[in-house]
Amino acid sequence: MRKAWVFFKLRMMQLKYDKLGLFFSYVFPVLLLLGIGYPVQMASNQRIEVAYLSDGLDAATQRLVEAANRSDLVEFVAFKGDRAQAERALVDNEIHYLLEPPPARASGAAATLALSTNSLKENRVGSLALSSILRGFGGDAPLVGEVVWRTVPVSERSSYVAVLLPGVIALTLLVIGLGGFGYVLIEEESQGLYKNLKTIDVSPLPFLSGLFMSRLLVAYTVAICMFAIGALVLHTPTDVNWPLLLLATTLGSLVFLAMGLLIFLFSRTVMAFNGIVNVVQLPLIMLGGVFFSVSLFPDWLRPLAEYSPVGAFTSSLRDLMFGGVGFARLPELYPEFATMAIWLAVLLLVSKWKFRW
Repeated sequence: MRKAWVFFKLRMMQLKYDKLGLFFSYVFPVLLLLGIGYPVQMASNQRIEVAYLSDGLDAATQRLVEAANRSDLVEFVAFKGDRAQAERALVDNEIHYLLEPPPARASGAAATLALSTNSLKENRVGSLALSSILRGFGGDAPLVGEVVWRTVPVSERSSYVAVLLPGVIALTLLVIGLGGFGYVLIEEESQGLYKNLKTIDVSPLPFLSGLFMSRLLVAYTVAICMFAIGALVLHTPTDVNWPLLLLATTLGSLVFLAMGLLIFLFSRTVMAFNGIVNVVQLPLIMLGGVFFSVSLFPDWLRPLAEYSPVGAFTSSLRDLMFGGVGFARLPELYPEFATMAIWLAVLLLVSKWKFRW
């Protein structure tokens, strides 16, 4: 343990001189999160988009849709799917507003519009603006007499920020595991460091443990920074179960570090390591739902995405940070935790089989 502590301190001192590594661990994810998340959180579309089912419009509502689409404020878009699919899209925040079938009314009376939205805060201002705009169509002979709203209660997990923030955390920890751990090992091996260590009869365990603990500490600090930025800038919830969040972050970090170790063990050169990382990293990011929800994937691809290491990690973070999952609902996290644990066990077992000192 003492030797591991010595190597750990050496690795932390080494980080001070790795300016590029520090940039991609701390500065780049912050810029990525703010560059994408803040505009998405604050910006509003030029036109408010309202989905409707094309087979549910009467003549008066159709005239309103045509008049609205000629304006530069509102756009009615036909939804490609049935009623159940439209409701699912509303819950998942894939559509923000849905035009309901028109209620019965007297002949010649202004239309009473029934609209649905979800309970996300980001849609509240749009709902008020949409009501005012629709009532203004027609001038002295308004096309809309009243707007009736139905609010579908949904979790904050449906917000795009709930996709982006866990995704950026997962992406950064994946980079730390592959680049900050695996790449350091292959680079030092190419420079002959391990041959020198073997001559002084140093066990590989404290050597690897020192690097491992230093990168795990970096992963923790990066995750804390991302959580803080999410709370302070993007107004994400802070009433989360912190012990479970720590457990999920630890599991995810261990999986990515073990993945970096395994790729190092299968690489003969630095070029080979970079090639394997390029082949592995992009599918993991795409399948993990880093920048978009896994719910958008086709049905045949969704199970593969959900049981990928990045997908399981991002899903657990979203459940904890935006779904209100705690110890009372711990069984909901069993699939994600089990997936990460299985990946970790497999990666470590294969690494142990492949490892030669």
